[in-house]
Amino acid sequence: MGVVTRAQSKRLRSQQSGSESDSEEPPPRGGEEEQGPDLINLLPDEILGSIISLLTNKEGARTQILSSRWRPLWRSALLNLDASGLCGMKEAVVSRILAEHQGIVRRFRVWPFNLDADSATLDSWLRSPVLDNLQELGFSFYPFVWPGPLMPHSALRFSSTLRVAKFSGCQFPDDAGHQLHLPNLQHLELGSVIISENSLHTLLAGCPALDKFVFGYIHEPPRRPQLPPSALHFPSTLRIAEFGGCRFPKTMDHQVHFPNLQQLVLESVSISEGSLHAMLSGCPALNNLRLGYSSGFRQFRINSLKLKHVEIYFADRLQELIVENAPCLERLDHCGAYEDNMHISIISAPKLEIRGRLTDNFSILQLGSWNHCGLNDVRISTVMRTVKVLALRFYKLRPDVIFNFMKCFPCMEKLYIKTHGDTGYPTQSHKDRNECLEHHLKKLWINYSACKWSDIQFVKFIVLNARVLESLVLNVEKHKKESSRYVKKERKRLQLSRRASRGAQIEFTCDDCYKEFPSPDPISCGSFNTGAF
Repeated sequence: MGVVTRAQSKRLRSQQSGSESDSEEPPPRGGEEEQGPDLINLLPDEILGSIISLLTNKEGARTQILSSRWRPLWRSALLNLDASGLCGMKEAVVSRILAEHQGIVRRFRVWPFNLDADSATLDSWLRSPVLDNLQELGFSFYPFVWPGPLMPHSALRFSSTLRVAKFSGCQFPDDAGHQLHLPNLQHLELGSVIISENSLHTLLAGCPALDKFVFGYIHEPPRRPQLPPSALHFPSTLRIAEFGGCRFPKTMDHQVHFPNLQQLVLESVSISEGSLHAMLSGCPALNNLRLGYSSGFRQFRINSLKLKHVEIYFADRLQELIVENAPCLERLDHCGAYEDNMHISIISAPKLEIRGRLTDNFSILQLGSWNHCGLNDVRISTVMRTVKVLALRFYKLRPDVIFNFMKCFPCMEKLYIKTHGDTGYPTQSHKDRNECLEHHLKKLWINYSACKWSDIQFVKFIVLNARVLESLVLNVEKHKKESSRYVKKERKRLQLSRRASRGAQIEFTCDDCYKEFPSPDPISCGSFNTGAF
């Protein structure tokens, strides 16, 4: 008699059961035998190791419990050891990983709580053989200890392989000039470091492939440290430069030239007006600029053929903002505590889409050849069809000012209005044809106080006449926003059921509008970030 296997026996019973029943065979129930093949385990070890290298350190280590096959994979996979984000990864854990790992470590980053103040622990880690081919290195000592500990010489032994280097809170050794040639380095960040003028000059000269350079001081002594002149002599390959927490030299070399620099960030720096404009004139390829709470200049003039995005946050009072010649400028954002009594002049910016905040206390607004003494003097004859987003801040606002802006910027799609006083009801003269209301305005954010009859009438007018409105956001007190009775009452009072745009969504909020006011892409125009170290 032949031997019947278990699978043959199961198939035979299934056929007999099917023949005894007139109904169709029921679908098989889920179980271990009905599951599909384990496709992941069919992959070779090299691919599984690549997958593990994309996980965090904690998740990668957990793959060892999956099966006996996975147990050795993590120890031999390409490792990105980032201890900076794990508060629980102490010295012993980092040391154990470096001692037991059998593969290549591509990235190694540690945070102040991982390090001793004397840098001995860091030195022992950096001498580990598994780091021989390191491509990304970053470490930070406590930035508020000045001066910081001496950087171990072992940190510079990767000069031939490093592509990213981030050092913070330490002192560069003066006798390491021969190790400061990094032919493959593309990204360099120095935060609150002490480095001699000669060493910094040698370092930047030894990075022929450098693409991004960040230099600044995280902590702020009684007086901001002066930027070393060598920090402005980076290689011509550089495209992104960020400086923070320092003082620029009062007289900058006008021969300094940055031919390929595309993005520049000056965060909390002190720089004179002449030095600022001299620096910008030496950046012919610049397209993104951010001035974050920097000081030392009263006039800022934009005269650039390729500049596209500009962000300005005031630390001191800015008297004049002049866009003289910017054929590619698309986005201009400005705000700060000292916006009042400012002279704003936009002479030539044919592609400008986004404007910063305008207040009712600035002295002069010049659009093209027209001069306006404050917002109340805006004239209909001035037209800029490229402006798509605008923010207005008033103490007391007359609706005729808003409607004049709608005619000055007829293609405006988003309008943000902050008011602190009463408004006036739109007169009959404003109920005529308005291109912005009929064809372009999609979002309106406005401070709304239901106790003011004029606010109610103004918002009602917008609701009944904005034909393509998609979003109406009314800023109210928090307790009102959370009251369903209040919301229902105001929706009825504003005649939202009769709105001109049937698809418009109405929202009550208590958030500040400037939290969502559009800003340049952070990738395109970043900021000096202390967390980067």
